[in-house]
Amino acid sequence: MTAYFLLLRKKETLKVLETASNFFGGLSPAWTVFTICAIYIFTVVTVIWVIGIFQGNHSMMDGYYGFGYASVGWIAYVFSGTVSPQAAVILLMVSLHGVRLGYYLSKRWVGYRKTTGGDKRYLGFVTQLKPGYWWKSFFMVMQPQTIVIMLISFPSIFGIMEAGPAHPFGVLEYAGMLVFGIGLYYEWAADSQLEAFKADAHNKGRYLETGVWALTRHPNYFGNTVVWWGIYIMALASNIHLWWTVVGPLMDTVMLTKILGTAFQDKFMGSRPEYAALMQRRSGFLPRLRK
Repeated sequence: MTAYFLLLRKKETLKVLETASNFFGGLSPAWTVFTICAIYIFTVVTVIWVIGIFQGNHSMMDGYYGFGYASVGWIAYVFSGTVSPQAAVILLMVSLHGVRLGYYLSKRWVGYRKTTGGDKRYLGFVTQLKPGYWWKSFFMVMQPQTIVIMLISFPSIFGIMEAGPAHPFGVLEYAGMLVFGIGLYYEWAADSQLEAFKADAHNKGRYLETGVWALTRHPNYFGNTVVWWGIYIMALASNIHLWWTVVGPLMDTVMLTKILGTAFQDKFMGSRPEYAALMQRRSGFLPRLRK
């Protein structure tokens, strides 16, 4: 009976996918699902943009950001109908990463709302983009994040949608899980250690330099990038022809080291003497004991 309902659900899913594919001009199933995911993320981000206009800033987007990665993985898995264990592992990976990150950032956003009214970065955007912040924020703050989420999600969406026939785990699968595990540990440890550090009033004005924070100034960003390299390796294990989805982890790495992430944080805080001294002592990205 269970097998019958699973088969029925798969047929219904394929019918919906075929209809959507025809609507989008005959796209392949994988690209059809990617388009559906893009429309979904665009819609959610647009709703958050509207809410942010009434809240006075758009730091709520930070709270959703991680969940965006998990949700497109869920959508892909529902439409895929795959029985590939590699695809199931990719789903687990993107769920662990996205839900953990989403929970942490949404919890932090709630805290900001109670104290400063929002994340300082987003409060800064309000000032920088005046006049006309309400419409400029849509194109310059919010929707670029739709593009980022979708491009970084290449290996998760296509790794699930275009998974090859089920086969035993080999070197690539175990390598992907190992790399992902290292990244997940770093981002989890970094965020939990920083949260505990900030909760102690005695640490106000100080910088965390213990735990994983003794190895790099940005262990959270390091962990995030390693997570996506692990997902990419698993996507290759799922289908070796998905090598081109390397766009995802490459973009994540560049974004968190050269554009936002470490670069933005160091520029934002580098004028503080204490942080400038920290920059001399600690590696900016790759973990090591001393610079």
